Amino acid sequence: PQYSFVEGDDTARVNLTLGVRSMGSSLIFSSKKGPTVVEDVAVLLRFPKVVRTANLSVTTGNVLYDEANKVAKWSAGKLDERKKPVLTGTVVWNSQEGKPEEYPPLTLEWKIPLASVSGLSVSGLSVTGEAYKPYKGVRTITKSGLFQVR
Repeated sequence: PQYSFVEGDDTARVNLTLGVRSMGSSLIFSSKKGPTVVEDVAVLLRFPKVVRTANLSVTTGNVLYDEANKVAKWSAGKLDERKKPVLTGTVVWNSQEGKPEEYPPLTLEWKIPLASVSGLSVSGLSVTGEAYKPYKGVRTITKSGLFQVR
């Protein structure tokens, strides 16, 4: 992500652009050709307690701001290498409490279907004691885990 937080006296401009880089040989796809598609992309912004309100807008997906917990959640959906969703907005803080000491950290989540980072694959599957014949196939998926940008 490209992330900027430009401060003024009692406001700040937030600009966040998401994109997919070409992964090269980092990912091993089981049977996929074409551009990398990243699914279920979500960004969580935790603002400091001095923030009074935030007015945020996005070009793709939707953003919800929780005033009580000072958290914004952006559900961007699917991304590919050609698509660059953007979150922009203004954050207002309480001037009596001072400016925030640092940028709010970003927490990112995503998954890449039919891809394996480790390169592990299943070559065979044996199921015993069942009357039916199981489908011969395995799906792989890569999930983000916990990824934080500061």
